[in-house]
Amino acid sequence: MTIFMNKRRLGIILTVTAISLALSLLFSSCAPVTLVKIKSAEFENIYPENAGDAYHKVKRSSYESVCKSGLIEMFFDKTTTSVGILDSSSNIFWSSLPSDEEKKSLLYAPLEITLLTESGKQYVLNTQDNSVSFGNFVFENTNNGVNVKYSLSLDADSGKADINTLPEESVRVDATVSYILSDGSFYASVNMNNLQLSDGVYVEKIKFLNSFGAYSDQDKDDFIFVPDGSGAIIKTGVSNPDFSPITLKVYGDDPSVAKGKASAPLGAFGIKHGKGAFLCIIESGESVADINAYRLSDTSLNSVGAEFAVTDSSTVSKKSKQVKTLGGEYGGEIRLCYRFLSGQSATYSGMAAACRENLIRNSVISSKSVTAENSSLPLIVNLQFGFFDSNGKFAVKSTFEQAQALMSLLKAKGVNSVYLHASGLFTDANNGESGDFGSFLKQLGSKEDYDALYSYMKTQNFPIYIDTPVLSVKKSSGDKAKNLYGNKTTYPNTQAHLNMPSSKRGYLKISELEDKIENLLNDSADVSFDGFALNDIGTALYSDYSSDFYPRESSKKEIAALIPVLSSNKPVMICNGNFYSLKNASVILYIPQGAVSREENEAYRSIPFTSLILHGTYDYSFGGINLSEDPKKAFLRSVEYGALPSADWYCLGTEENDKYDYNKNINEIVSYCVKASDILADLRDARMTSHYEARTGVFCTEYNNSAKVYVNYTEEDVKINGITVNANDCVKIS
Repeated sequence: MTIFMNKRRLGIILTVTAISLALSLLFSSCAPVTLVKIKSAEFENIYPENAGDAYHKVKRSSYESVCKSGLIEMFFDKTTTSVGILDSSSNIFWSSLPSDEEKKSLLYAPLEITLLTESGKQYVLNTQDNSVSFGNFVFENTNNGVNVKYSLSLDADSGKADINTLPEESVRVDATVSYILSDGSFYASVNMNNLQLSDGVYVEKIKFLNSFGAYSDQDKDDFIFVPDGSGAIIKTGVSNPDFSPITLKVYGDDPSVAKGKASAPLGAFGIKHGKGAFLCIIESGESVADINAYRLSDTSLNSVGAEFAVTDSSTVSKKSKQVKTLGGEYGGEIRLCYRFLSGQSATYSGMAAACRENLIRNSVISSKSVTAENSSLPLIVNLQFGFFDSNGKFAVKSTFEQAQALMSLLKAKGVNSVYLHASGLFTDANNGESGDFGSFLKQLGSKEDYDALYSYMKTQNFPIYIDTPVLSVKKSSGDKAKNLYGNKTTYPNTQAHLNMPSSKRGYLKISELEDKIENLLNDSADVSFDGFALNDIGTALYSDYSSDFYPRESSKKEIAALIPVLSSNKPVMICNGNFYSLKNASVILYIPQGAVSREENEAYRSIPFTSLILHGTYDYSFGGINLSEDPKKAFLRSVEYGALPSADWYCLGTEENDKYDYNKNINEIVSYCVKASDILADLRDARMTSHYEARTGVFCTEYNNSAKVYVNYTEEDVKINGITVNANDCVKIS
């Protein structure tokens, strides 16, 4: 037995070593970063004078054809440098600048750059007022597009001079934008490595093609798609006077820099206007991107686009001055891919299909199909065994014997497939103070008790996934990553899916991640379980300002590259599901059930965009149905979105929240599980092809095997195509 374990561990070490070598070649530039601190009484954005409509708007007749690819054709206006795309299938012309027929005074530009000088002045320059109006640009046609080089400055002479001869802090930046057509798609890019700056000047942010496809003549079916939670659409044809612009941070806040923005699980957005639509996927640079959406107002059209924080920055007040700290820079390419849709494909379902194709082609997600080992739809049971509160007191919520009794009870009640997500088995469980597989907590039972639980689960083909923090470390750890100010990162451990008190924990140094994975594999080799449930990898992404500096993009790539090491050993669950972490996952837990940045209403509606991408390739679930304020509605939403039913339970009751006590709601959950299995079990490996509102309050989800699932959220029975969908119920037709 000892020889077997040593060989196994040798294999693990060799696997991690091979990955480590690959990563060392890929990320060889993780040297310390030089921070810049700028002090000022007040940081004020300085905007250029508007050069006029002749530069911010464009006539359709001014465009000249550049090239074609498939059903799309690129046009370019030599006066404004605006690029346009004609989609011949819908005969819609999409432009980077608004039409000259727009009555509003608009300051849109293909490229906007925010610069900061060491004297504390912030300049927001754009290509139209700071380059084109001065004549300080050149362009060249290529075989499949056009390149435009801009010299952006405060005056014409500074833009024409040799940038190396300008005085220090002269406000000048040179940037080249590339537009190409390839395989029926439109690609727009700007490379941060090719920017040229005056001495003492720093690039903070870049907006790129933010007005592409902006419109005001809205139809009732027009909308803007944003990746808010599961996905959402802004129905621009529906009045919404209380609307405020939406900002979503792709992959969530970077705790090393700033906090406060709603999270988006992927970098994609789109517009449906008239008979056509487009989807934009941020193929490169998404880790530093915000997605911003606006409705028609006095100063804006209906529009959506991305802003890139190319330099980490944070501002704090100190006495009478503000101090802005500038850190690491994103030095790669910003690349946008636009896909154009028409006819029946000009829907959010069509956008999701285009997005899925792009993500598979770029190896972001898998192209595999779900393999069902059981004819029943699995119930995901998120079972908390125990945790330490902020005072260090341990609370037992489930023992091994109780867990086995719960599994037996579920089986007896007709649940024939369960995925057990087991949390809190080890010392300092779920406080993130240990990701190591050590000895089970004695308070949970003996080793024999656990072996009996595992044996029963094996007999029933109910896999056990052990909750595993990878990026989390104890608050006193010396392996904690540092933030922009050189302090160790900390964040409150308040997991929404657990009824547990808050405590502080921190993030692991990225340079220690390989050792963490190796130790995890070695320590888990003696434990009987079926898979890892990675509770932080799909949620947290951060820059690490330790001595070995890792910018956010490098952290993303390093984390993503090490997930296959775990998944090659055992299947993995990913919690929350930022898309860069999903390729090697088997199951995704706690994906958002709807929009997360604001309340839904008639003009702002949740859609199953992520489900349309993931279904058939991954099993996924929302939070526990039992924790919802309206469990019946949560169940219906899970069926509508093709999700596995799930429950978050303790085996021991709690006075704080009876919803966690399975004795209070197990019969309800079982009934939902049986119903969901009847509808969805034979659809697990099917592609979700379409989703729409078939009738007010009644939604239809279509699959590629001709099945349709109707969900009725109204209080009355509804008949559709000869099929009756009962009130607050769901039905499948094949």
